[in-house]
Amino acid sequence: MNKWLILTAIILVIVFSVTACYDSREIEELAYVLAIGIDEGVNDRVRLTIQFPTLKTGPAAGGNGENGDNSVGGEQDGYTTITFDAPSIAAGIDIANTFLPRSLNFMHTKYVVISEKLAKKGITELLMSLVRYREIRKTAHVVIVKGSAEDFLKENKPTIGTTLSKTMELLMEGTYNTGYFPNTTLHDFHNSVHSTYEQAIAIKGAVNDFKNIKENGDTDYKGYIKTGGEYTAGEIPRKGGSKVDLFGTAVFKWGKMVGELNGDETRILLIVRNEFNRGIFTIEDPKSHNSAISLNVQQVKPPETTIRFEEGRPIIKLNIMLEGELLAVESMINYNTYQLKPLIERAFEKYVREETYKLFEKCKDLNADVFQFGTVAAKHFMTIQEWEQFKWLDRFQDSEINVNVEFYIRRTGNII
Repeated sequence: MNKWLILTAIILVIVFSVTACYDSREIEELAYVLAIGIDEGVNDRVRLTIQFPTLKTGPAAGGNGENGDNSVGGEQDGYTTITFDAPSIAAGIDIANTFLPRSLNFMHTKYVVISEKLAKKGITELLMSLVRYREIRKTAHVVIVKGSAEDFLKENKPTIGTTLSKTMELLMEGTYNTGYFPNTTLHDFHNSVHSTYEQAIAIKGAVNDFKNIKENGDTDYKGYIKTGGEYTAGEIPRKGGSKVDLFGTAVFKWGKMVGELNGDETRILLIVRNEFNRGIFTIEDPKSHNSAISLNVQQVKPPETTIRFEEGRPIIKLNIMLEGELLAVESMINYNTYQLKPLIERAFEKYVREETYKLFEKCKDLNADVFQFGTVAAKHFMTIQEWEQFKWLDRFQDSEINVNVEFYIRRTGNII
């Protein structure tokens, strides 16, 4: 009897070990989506734009992109975009799989692009569809674009190299090198939308039509020092390269976009949130009017935030600590001396302090705590129920802030 049981067990093990996964799919059967765009629909509720590689090589891949502009579906440079209307995102994926020879797969999706028009009406329901869809990784970045998501993805092209996915990854690393836009993933956005501690933010994107750069005639430059971060996406005066801009921040309240921040405001926001890595700042020379000083600034310590309540009114105390390197002094004044170096440090401290106050007032007007101050304020409440009854996100507009900035120049450049 035991022999028959052992034999049966061995047979079963052998049978199951030689079977393959019945529902497995080969790579050749899939089309890996790089980005998904969502606009308001015309024929149906939403308009979806899907961007994925064509896996073609040689001239058929679209060459330099000129041939691709006239091809069906927007094919160019080895990738393509398709656009269609659908009642929902999940239904749209099924619809696309009826006219594509390969099944769409979202495991390598880099961007979730949503039009500003749709974001202002509210995207909580759409967000839940994306979060529940198991193939879409929560590390995908959320981009809110001026105009349509369809136009944005059509201009999403590789400018250096031929791999679009690598181009998209490297573009996102710009937040660590400049701080001009946040590093907002689908996971971050979803948590913030449903949080009682903060409101959500997203990356601001746009198609730059290259019309902002002026060749001759009257100039906007009147001799005063510009910071370089006073723009939002689509406003940067430039030409050449990709038309895709990632610059600034979209501000949300309860799942609806209520405002936007430019590059300078985004940097201050990231500093307060302890998400700023490094960036080059330009300020006016304290001893030479209309001369610029460039500083490579880093955030080496988290900001210190304390909150107290006076008759239910939040009083926020914020201490920001930064350090940097002196890169350029147009006036040729020797700021390397012990007497003059503090002048630059105090000037930059004043700049950051004033910009922080301005940004705080702007966000109070929007009644959107995007600074994450709620995570500190919650420590004053014994239970979650008490915290939720206080309704911090509604009371944020009643708060006050006191800002202190400490900045030290650690290096003064390579001067012999």
